[in-house]
Amino acid sequence: MKKALRTISLMIIGIVVIYGINRFVTRKVVIEDLDSSFVASEKETTQQKAKEKKKETFPEGSIDDWNLILVGPEHPLEKDIPQENLVEIPGSVMQLDRRVIEPYEKLTQAAAQAGYPLALVSSYRSVSYQEQVFNDAVYQYMSQGMTEEAAIKETKKTSTEPGYSEHHTGLAIDVVDTNWQQNYPRVLLEPAYGDEPGAKWLAEHAREYGFIVRYPDGKEDITKITYEPWHFRYVGVEHAKYIEEHHLTLEEYIDLLKEK
Repeated sequence: MKKALRTISLMIIGIVVIYGINRFVTRKVVIEDLDSSFVASEKETTQQKAKEKKKETFPEGSIDDWNLILVGPEHPLEKDIPQENLVEIPGSVMQLDRRVIEPYEKLTQAAAQAGYPLALVSSYRSVSYQEQVFNDAVYQYMSQGMTEEAAIKETKKTSTEPGYSEHHTGLAIDVVDTNWQQNYPRVLLEPAYGDEPGAKWLAEHAREYGFIVRYPDGKEDITKITYEPWHFRYVGVEHAKYIEEHHLTLEEYIDLLKEK
């Protein structure tokens, strides 16, 4: 009898222990599931808020807007811009899209007031003129002993092939400050200009007038053009501010526009 009672007692204790373990494990699983669901929900909420914030701050625009046309080594100009869109820059024989003249003048005035009078090096270029510029650079490298293939490859680092140059759009300028123009050490347009006070001022303030540093340092794999602290592109004030504040290239910005 005692043996039977002992056996029954052990069985009861075993059942209680197993029940307790099962309840503990089940409770843990449920809690973990709740925690995972909470984390996932929290993540989704954060992502949704980020998307909503992006929509609120992202400028209005379309990849088809005239000021956001994408031209470069991998994006040829589909058709020449209308000649009636081009006008001479006051005080120069160079041309720009008429809609960029006022922003450019405001930029030059602000730069002069800041102590960095600007010197315009290049603006609109026709396809035929770009062909001349490109070929001259190739011939220069070949005269230094390079093969034609190597010279073309080297030229493409700083100059685009005819039809692929942003200068065809009438929205791009090559500009430096007059101090650099009068005292540059080797080449007028070289990356070292980016370290100059005038270049730093331009990089910081050109956006206020709708211009961006089109080929920023460290983005060569995207733009396919080496760093050019002198090359500025008009995109409009709101777009320029967003691009520069978020350290984007025009290529990256266009991709974001496509996702809207």
